[in-house]
Amino acid sequence: MERYSVIVERPAEADLRGILRYITDTLKEPATARRIYSSIRATILGLDTFPLRNRVVSDEPYAAQGVRIALAENYLVFYVADEAAHTVHVLRVLHGRREWQSIL
Repeated sequence: MERYSVIVERPAEADLRGILRYITDTLKEPATARRIYSSIRATILGLDTFPLRNRVVSDEPYAAQGVRIALAENYLVFYVADEAAHTVHVLRVLHGRREWQSIL
């Protein structure tokens, strides 16, 4: 089994920092922030094996681009898997209740 390289793109990194900052500073829950952050990172790093196991989003134009979605806590991890190059590009990490179609 060949592992994929996981590349977290800048917008996704900014999303992760924003999630950590919001839960820590606004909600005043630093322990919860660390737990959720760690859980999301584990989901992202776990995409190195079998990244095609998650479904392709059904909304266009993302479906045509092969954007997949993984669940991590209350967050959605959007990514594209390149089978030929054995890479996964994590595009965004957004809260599940957000209107992600207008953000992605």
